[in-house]
Amino acid sequence: MAAATETVTYDQLFSLTERTRTDRVTDNIGNSTPNLDIFHAAGQVEVASGGESIEERLLYAYQDTEWMSDRQKVSTEDKEGITKAIYPWRYCLSPVNISLTDELRARASETKAMDFAESKIIQSRQGLRTGINTTMAGAQSGKSMLGFQDTIRDSVSTGTLGGIDLSAAANSWFRNNAYTTAVTWTTQTVTNLYNGWVQLGVQFEAASDVNDEVTHIGTGATIYGEMLSTLESAGYTRFVNATSYSLGAKGGQKTGQGPMFRGAQIYKDRSFAASHVYLYNVKALKLKILEGANFSKTRFVQADANGILAKIAFYVVGIQFVAVNPRRTSVMTTVT
Repeated sequence: MAAATETVTYDQLFSLTERTRTDRVTDNIGNSTPNLDIFHAAGQVEVASGGESIEERLLYAYQDTEWMSDRQKVSTEDKEGITKAIYPWRYCLSPVNISLTDELRARASETKAMDFAESKIIQSRQGLRTGINTTMAGAQSGKSMLGFQDTIRDSVSTGTLGGIDLSAAANSWFRNNAYTTAVTWTTQTVTNLYNGWVQLGVQFEAASDVNDEVTHIGTGATIYGEMLSTLESAGYTRFVNATSYSLGAKGGQKTGQGPMFRGAQIYKDRSFAASHVYLYNVKALKLKILEGANFSKTRFVQADANGILAKIAFYVVGIQFVAVNPRRTSVMTTVT
């Protein structure tokens, strides 16, 4: 338990003077939640009213066409072209636990800038957001939801995604792009061309189409620093400031300040897998949230059934991170 200590003398002035307090609690352990904020700001968070699982209908083949002349016989052959991916709901929660003794002692406060219960709620709510953002950047484990490592995979032709067998050659349409050869970002095989930017351009085009270009490029802090160092060494302190996502969920309307690459925002999230760079069109992925469990707090209940005198509530979210068009995504897996 972290606690501040001080040694004071309760003289007349100290005994009669209040402390100066605000209603602010400053996070000293967590990082920001850029992945979560990006999908919220881009309108790619979809709230579902219910359902046993998540169904995404997928078009994977067009009907054939042909040219004809007058009175020519034409083909009437039908063609399969629609299937579905199924994703299970996952649930994440964070408790708000207020013991009876703490509640009684906190009633007498020097200031009402922030009460004890409110501080507990902030602690729980931010813990939930941070935990979800961390999982979103990682890989599914146990009862957690899917993450970038599941939806934009290192091994594109193994396993399943949404129940679709990725090892079957016929299902190559549901595979993301991946570059698994080692790349040192700051090496220049060709004069004045850094290997990292060259390969990033190749993967950008592999995952892009004229109407569905890559919109975001995410990586960890180390590789992000390498990216900036190559720009700074070439005489740039910044490439182009990005303004494509808002941090409003953390308070205010501050915007991201990363560089841009061919119109795509580059950003860092310290939760991304080491040595990885993810490229994606934000419409190719969806963050699904269950209505009624949309970062919502349950009512407080008295937890005295087992002799525990406390009030307990939970912040709960029913959530899943799903892929709807993996072709519009790519990953570089071995970057230094």
